[in-house]
Amino acid sequence: MKFIFSLLVLFSCASRADYVYMKETGDQKTIQWVKGLGPSTTQTLNDVNRNEWAIYPDISPNGEEFIYIEGPGPQDLHITCFHPKKKSTRRFHPVVKGMVLHPKFSKNGKFIFYSALRADGKNTIYYFDRAEVVSTAGTEQKDITLDKAMALDATEESYFPKPSADASFVVYQRNTGALKEIVFFDRMGGEKTVIAEGMSPALSFDERLIAFTSKKSGNWNISVYDRETKTIQEVTNDPGDEMAPTFMTDNTVVFASSKSGNFRLYKITDGKWFAMINEDDHAGDWSAYSPQFSGEVKYEQKELAPYLGNARSSFGTVMHEGKLYMAGGHQGQEHTYPEESFTDDFMSFDVTTNTWTRLAPRPVKAHGFQIVANGNYVYAFGGFTYAAEYSPKWKSLKNIDRYDIRTNKWETIGMLATPRSSNIAVKVGTKVVLAAGWDSTPKHANDLEGTFLPDVEIFDLETETVAPAAYKLPLPLRRALTGIELDGKVVMIGGLGVGSSHFELLNKVTSFDPLTGAVQEMNPLPFSTFAPAAEVQGKELFVFGGMFKTGPEEFEYVAHIYGMNLQTKVWRHTGRYLKETKGFSQVFKLDEDTLGILGGHHYFEGYDSPVMTFETFK
Repeated sequence: MKFIFSLLVLFSCASRADYVYMKETGDQKTIQWVKGLGPSTTQTLNDVNRNEWAIYPDISPNGEEFIYIEGPGPQDLHITCFHPKKKSTRRFHPVVKGMVLHPKFSKNGKFIFYSALRADGKNTIYYFDRAEVVSTAGTEQKDITLDKAMALDATEESYFPKPSADASFVVYQRNTGALKEIVFFDRMGGEKTVIAEGMSPALSFDERLIAFTSKKSGNWNISVYDRETKTIQEVTNDPGDEMAPTFMTDNTVVFASSKSGNFRLYKITDGKWFAMINEDDHAGDWSAYSPQFSGEVKYEQKELAPYLGNARSSFGTVMHEGKLYMAGGHQGQEHTYPEESFTDDFMSFDVTTNTWTRLAPRPVKAHGFQIVANGNYVYAFGGFTYAAEYSPKWKSLKNIDRYDIRTNKWETIGMLATPRSSNIAVKVGTKVVLAAGWDSTPKHANDLEGTFLPDVEIFDLETETVAPAAYKLPLPLRRALTGIELDGKVVMIGGLGVGSSHFELLNKVTSFDPLTGAVQEMNPLPFSTFAPAAEVQGKELFVFGGMFKTGPEEFEYVAHIYGMNLQTKVWRHTGRYLKETKGFSQVFKLDEDTLGILGGHHYFEGYDSPVMTFETFK
C-alpha cells in the first residue's frame, strides 16, 4: 500500500473535530482545548488558579471528555478525567506516588491506559476498566486509587501507551538501559514485536499506521510505520527537533517542532508544512506539545437493550412499521458449527419501549440469511444450517419461509432455484434481490470451498414467486458482504472472495441495476474487508466494523466507522468507533436520524465469541 498522509478527506465545518495540546509558559503548564479546525475557539481546561502542572492531554472521539496529568509537581501527579457537559471531574491516583504520565483513552471509551511507577521505582504501563472503577468505588467518589498493571516484562520501563479501539493491542515505548524502542504488544496472544528504535509512538485512527520520533543526524525526526506493508517512511528531515507525533482522522501527521525556536504544532499535508496555531498566536515565549484529536463531534452514540437469549452473529434483521425483527444466528466460536450453534430464534424489538419480545421460531435453525418485510409478512430466504449427512456437517438452504405478523405463525411458501447463504437480500420496490453468497453444501467429502454464486434471483412480493434474473453478477464473486438499496440500485460492499484456503478480502463497492444488471463500480473502500455492516443515512453511506487484513496471514475485527459523502463520493474515517471490534453485525434505520447496529462477532483477550451489544449512531 502506498503511504499517503491525506488518505481520506480534510475536515469541513460540517464534520468538526476538536483537539487538545499542552502549553508551557515558564513554569506554568496548561491544557488547551481547540474547538474546530477551521474558525476555532480555544479554552484552557485546567484550573490555573490551583497553580498545578497539567500535562499530556487526551480527548475522547466524541470530543466530550478529556483526560490529562495534573498535580503540584513531578513527585505528586494524578490523572484527571474531566467532562465539561456533565460538569464532572474525577481524579485517579497511582499506588506509588510520583511520575504519572501519558494517559490515553481506548477509542471505545472503556479503558484508560497510563504510565506510572512500580514499587521498584521504574515506570510501567497500567490501565483500568472505567465501568469497574465506577461500580466498585461508587459514582460519587471523585478520587480513586489504581494498581492494575499491564502484563509486561519487569526488566523494562514502559511509556506512551497507545491502545487500539478495544485495547486488544497496545503500542508503547520500551526503555531497556539506553535503548528506546517502539513495541507492538498483542494482548490477546501475549506477543511483542519491536517495530523500530524510537520514542513517543502514536496510532492512527484507522489503526494501520504508527508514528514515532527517532534521533537521526543529531536531531529528532518523525517516521511512520505501516502495519500492512511492514515498512517505515521518514516524514520529517529538518534541522529542528520534531517530537510528540499524532494523527488526525484522515491520517495527516501532526507534531511539535522547534524549527521556529520554541516548540509549535504543525501538520504535513501533501508534503507541505502548515502551522496548527494561528501565526498571530505564535508570539511570546511559550511552547506547545502533545496534540491529540477527537473524531467528528457531530454524531451521537448510545446503547439500547440487548436482544434475548444467547449472543450470536450472522442473523437477519429488518425494520418494519416501527418494530425491528431479528431471526436466526450463529451461537458460538468462529468457524465452528456444531448442531447447537444454529438457532431458529425469532424476536421483535419495540423502539418506543426499548423492549424485546420472543415470537414463533423460524421452521429451520440457520444463520447467514437475510429477512425482508412487506405488509403483514416477514420473509426469510435460504441460510446455512447443520447437515449430519455431509462432511463437513453443513449445507445451504433453498427455503423461502414466511411469517404472518397477525397470527405469529411461519410457513414455507417456496424454494429458491439454488441453495444460498452468506448472501444479500435487498428490497427494491416490490421486489427482493437475492444476490452473491454461496452454496456451502459439500460437493464431496471435506469440501470447504462450496460454490460461489453468480446467479441473481428476484422474489416478487406481490405474487410471492421467485425467478432468475436475466443477468449474472460481475467478478469477483463474493460472500460475507453487505448490501443496501440506494436510489433504486443494489449496492454490494466488501466481502470475501472465492476460496476457503485463503482469505481474499475485497474493497469493492459495486452498484447494479436490479432490472438490467447494468454494473457501476463506485469509489472503493479505503480498506479491504469482509462481514461489515452498512447503511445510508441522509446524504452519507456508513460502514461499521468488519474484518481487516493487517499482514499476509494476519486478520482482525475492527470497530471503525467510515462514511462516504454521496455527493462527493469520498470515503473518510469519521474518527468514531463501535463499542466493540466486530463483524457480522446488522445495521438498519431505527428512525429518520438514527441507525442501529446489532450483535456480531469479535475477538478480545483470548475470547472468540458473538456479542449482544445494540448500539445507535445518530
